[in-house]
Amino acid sequence: INRFDYDGDYGTVLNRFLIQAAIDYPLAVHGTGGQTRAFIHIQDSVRCIELALGDAPEAGERVRIFNQMT
Repeated sequence: INRFDYDGDYGTVLNRFLIQAAIDYPLAVHGTGGQTRAFIHIQDSVRCIELALGDAPEAGERVRIFNQMT
C-alpha cells in the first residue's frame, strides 16, 4: 500500500508535473510566480523519496505519511 499525492494540499509540484507528463497532459503552472508558500529544493525532494524507499514498510504494516516540509 502506498500513496503518491499530486494535489495542491499534500503533493509537490514535482509530483503534479510527473503525473501530468505521464498522462500527456499539459503542465499546469498556476499563478504569477509571486506565491509565498513553502518551497523545497528538488534535490531535497528526491532525497526524501530515497529515504522513504530505503525504509519501506513491511507487508501488512500501516501506511506511513511523510511530510517533506516538516
